[in-house]
Amino acid sequence: MNLPSLPALQTFEAAARLGSFTAAARELHVTQGAVSHQIRALEDDLGYLLFARLPRRVELTREGRLLGEAVTRGLGHIAEALRMLEQQRGRRWLSVSVSHSFAVRWLVPRLDEFGRLHPEADVRIASTNRMVDPRHEDIDLCIRFGEGSYPGLDIELLITEEVFPVCSPQLLRDAPLREPADLVHHTLLHDDVLLDHPERPSWERWLEAAGVRLPDLAGPHFSHTSMTMTAAVAGQGVALGRTCLVVDDIASGRLVRPFGPAVRSPFSYWLVAPRGGLDRPSVASFVRWLRESMPTMPALHEPSTRAQP
Repeated sequence: MNLPSLPALQTFEAAARLGSFTAAARELHVTQGAVSHQIRALEDDLGYLLFARLPRRVELTREGRLLGEAVTRGLGHIAEALRMLEQQRGRRWLSVSVSHSFAVRWLVPRLDEFGRLHPEADVRIASTNRMVDPRHEDIDLCIRFGEGSYPGLDIELLITEEVFPVCSPQLLRDAPLREPADLVHHTLLHDDVLLDHPERPSWERWLEAAGVRLPDLAGPHFSHTSMTMTAAVAGQGVALGRTCLVVDDIASGRLVRPFGPAVRSPFSYWLVAPRGGLDRPSVASFVRWLRESMPTMPALHEPSTRAQP
């Protein structure tokens, strides 16, 4: 059967709850006759009486009590949903796609700061190394590590990256590590991000810039930078750190930067959005916060704290 109309159910619920057509009419700002007409039409549609008409009052029938309980619950759920929607009316959803390593090692630990500054915004982080096209997915903003070639999209440079050796402080005590040539005594941890790109940051490129040749570059390889940094923190070898991805570990003392040079990476972090997307208020406030929060180059480890020769 077809459900009765919502106005008919609202009228019935008021009359059932108040036990009076007159009281229901006052609450609904209609005439008592209008309420009586709505109830009679509802009873005709259903095929049974909902109220027993007694002298000077009405009383729910068994069918009326059963329907009344169901309608009260249903309208209550609708009212609660509407209250929740009203509370969220001023909130802004922001979906951000970002690489796994950047999310884990930089963005997620700082999200509570953005939340305090912008309590009206709800951020949804989608972590993936897949090249997301925000024009065809439910994404407002992408933060991508690359060369900045994203045709058909709005892009802005977020931060350039430099690479430099990092290691656990324990390694400074276990074996010499005062200059690049000392790397011969250590395991090199390899980050295979953008493995197929000839210009990607690598130990080969860094050693060439440092003017150092090592007889052996053997060492474990990792598919995600976050894994490489976890191995470095655990003291498993020396890794090439990237500014955004090691700044917290260096600040906390879990990693140190034993020496230079810092070599400019051919890849940077880029903001990528559909045409005009970077101008949306919610995106613009998030981008402004990102820019204000970007790190600077970590300082070299203090020589006075290094192991003595």
